[in-house]
Amino acid sequence: MKLAVIGDPLRQSVSDYMHGWIYEQLGLEAEYKKIKVVQGDLERWVKLPSARKLDGFNVTIPHKEDIIPFLDSVNDRTAPIGAVNCVRRHDGKLTGYNTDWYGFVKSLEAADVDLAGKKVVVLGSGGAARAITFGLARVGAGKTTVIARDPDRAKTLIKDMGSSAEGMKLAGCSWDESAVEPIEDAYCLVNCTPIGMKPKQNESPLDGDLLESIDVVVDTIFNPLNTRLLSEAIFSDCQTVSGLDMYLYQAMASVDVWFGPQDWNRIKMNEMREAVHNKITGFKRKFE
Repeated sequence: MKLAVIGDPLRQSVSDYMHGWIYEQLGLEAEYKKIKVVQGDLERWVKLPSARKLDGFNVTIPHKEDIIPFLDSVNDRTAPIGAVNCVRRHDGKLTGYNTDWYGFVKSLEAADVDLAGKKVVVLGSGGAARAITFGLARVGAGKTTVIARDPDRAKTLIKDMGSSAEGMKLAGCSWDESAVEPIEDAYCLVNCTPIGMKPKQNESPLDGDLLESIDVVVDTIFNPLNTRLLSEAIFSDCQTVSGLDMYLYQAMASVDVWFGPQDWNRIKMNEMREAVHNKITGFKRKFE
């Protein structure tokens, strides 16, 4: 199979390495590459002969929402999310899926984080925020506040979730002084913005002082693994969850979309964490 990830920037991505590692472990015949598609060039790229030769591809920023008009269909479960990160070509037709929400839920399980009934703040309103909000509903989170620089995008996200929110109370909030109260009142904060990722790796989406009353801080960014937000959260004695496991589990779910359900017992998660961690950081770490 011919597979890829499209987006911009991609320099932080190690998806080609990760998928290659997975395919080798599972004995799958496939090639996976990174394809830079800048914002505004998506429609042209989709029509290229090289794009049409792909059996599937992952989608990352800034195209997770913009890719939908160019698909023939969207998976029923994905539709309420309004964002796609995995595309499968079958009989010449493109079908969109979202595996980010699944990766997020699995990363919470791996970290023993239980958000049932807990107040959560989601920073951002893009494709990642949509998937995370959907995932929060699946784990039974309590009141969830989406904080966005564009309040209209937050309102649209909440509207699109509709009945898929499964009774979880959703609220929108502007990214200004009015955001202080829901942040200080939250049990968990999830960063779904690219702030903290290269080239903004030295920045945090909020003032570290606001983390003092929060118990759990999750960053969907996987490179760097230890973002400034997570560093400040550790300083405030918060439990932290990096984007690494979400990154791994969404990839595994993508493989299931393309190849059919796999026997994941053949892969030891700690070995996978170790391989991808070491590729990202350049430093060897043993996961037990």
